[in-house]
Amino acid sequence: MNKLLKSTTSLGLCLSLALPHGAFAQSDIPQCNENQPSEQTVFPCVIGTDIEIDSTLELQTVAEVRQQVRSEATAMGTTATPGDLDARTIEVIERLDAEAQAAADAQAAAEAQAAADAQAAEEAAQAAEAQAAADAQAAEEAAQAAEAQAAEEAAQAAEAQAAADAQAAADAQAAQDAQAAEDAAAAQAQADADAQAAAEAQAEEDARAAQIAADLAELEQRRAADRQAAAAAASEQEGEVVTEEVTEESVRTSNEEFDTAVTGDASASATAQPDDDSGLSKFEKALLLGLGAVAVGSVLNNGDRVVSRSGDRVVVEDSAGGLRVLKDDAALVRRPGDEVQTERFADGSSRLTVTKPDGSQVVTILASDGTVLRRINIDPQGREYVLFDDTVAEEEIVVNELPQVAETVQRVGNQDEAALRAALEAELQGDRERTFSLRQVREIPQVRALAPQLELDAVQFATGSAAIQPDQARELAEIGTTLRHLIEHDPRTVILVEGHTDAVGDATYNLALSDRRAETVALALTEYFDVPAANLVTQGYGESALRIPTPNAEPRNRRAVVRNITPLLR
Repeated sequence: MNKLLKSTTSLGLCLSLALPHGAFAQSDIPQCNENQPSEQTVFPCVIGTDIEIDSTLELQTVAEVRQQVRSEATAMGTTATPGDLDARTIEVIERLDAEAQAAADAQAAAEAQAAADAQAAEEAAQAAEAQAAADAQAAEEAAQAAEAQAAEEAAQAAEAQAAADAQAAADAQAAQDAQAAEDAAAAQAQADADAQAAAEAQAEEDARAAQIAADLAELEQRRAADRQAAAAAASEQEGEVVTEEVTEESVRTSNEEFDTAVTGDASASATAQPDDDSGLSKFEKALLLGLGAVAVGSVLNNGDRVVSRSGDRVVVEDSAGGLRVLKDDAALVRRPGDEVQTERFADGSSRLTVTKPDGSQVVTILASDGTVLRRINIDPQGREYVLFDDTVAEEEIVVNELPQVAETVQRVGNQDEAALRAALEAELQGDRERTFSLRQVREIPQVRALAPQLELDAVQFATGSAAIQPDQARELAEIGTTLRHLIEHDPRTVILVEGHTDAVGDATYNLALSDRRAETVALALTEYFDVPAANLVTQGYGESALRIPTPNAEPRNRRAVVRNITPLLR
């Protein structure tokens, strides 16, 4: 029975029997064949007296129960009666029905519980959802409130910051305005002070310029007086006459260095040591006679101060601070074989008459400081050619009124004689009607610039040297030949030979050195190419006209230049 109850068939039967059945009259329902159930069995049918069967499943189940009852009875040695079978069948069916009902109740209870649980879960979920929604709403409301609070606080902070910024800007503007006013006041005060200082400096500069101009005018007057005195002495007086013959040993050649070195500098003391003629050169003795002093630091009769000396040259500084080199301007015309007659006058001026072996003469008048004033060439036939004459009054020069020219450098290089002659005979730049004294040409750069220049690029002096070696001198062949032919064509031709140095060393040293170099170039032109020395005037300019502006050693600044100044002279 138990086995039967645990089978799906029994459970199905219990469920089936537990269900209500339609009412049929006992006589209307056929008897079921419980032993051979088949698909042809008509339902409902009856087993036993009143057990109604509605399906094959029920029929099979009831048949199994009844067979079980029979088997149990047989096992007990008895035979089951129809009544027992029905009773036992009904008992089993009722029990199964009860169990089915209990199962149905349990199922209903379980379903009810499940429904209750589902309802509770749904209610819990709804409650949770509602709580979540409430929480979300509360959170949103809190966030909105916080956002509103933050926005309000931010607005308040921004308003406060804007107010603070506005106040800071106002304070900064006020400070800036105050600083600007202070700066403007300081700038105005500085401008006033600068203007006052500039006015005072300008007044001082004007006064200094006026004093320099006055000093220069006075100096020029003294020089003019000296020139006139020298001219008068030369024309009216008879001085001490010394005659000598020039030998090879008594003159320097272009490839020889000078015997003495330049001494002194621009800072030399103004307190002169006593002057005497012991150890002095002929030029220095003449200078001592004419100007009263030659020692470095001494003040000459004309007010100039000696700042450097080398035996053959003396560099002086005038009251305006300008440097000037003094030398024997007639030294160049004294050549071996010449007879030199020197007349020295009481004022220190002199007249030299140099007689050449061919009978020609060069007559030179020198001022008391050795500067050449007048020179006349007399050829063997007695014809006189005045090269220049500074004994007559000069025409005043206003430098700013001179033609402003930009000097161009032409180099001798490999140019032929025709090109060099064309360069030397080129017309003056600017005003061709105006003429000048030799002194003005030598001392005023704006005047000198009116005559084109030719740079002797073949000449390269070693540092500190004033000598030219023969191989360099021979490189001057073209310019030397050109100058000789130019002078032969016009005996009144005057060539200025300039010497220049770089900026290394003291300015006074460089001035004396450059003057020596100019003399050396003139000597080379005379020695090698027979250029008449009387037609050459030499002048050194030291470092005053650097071609390459540099304080360092620069070979291109150590140079020699020639100019045809004939058209500039009276």
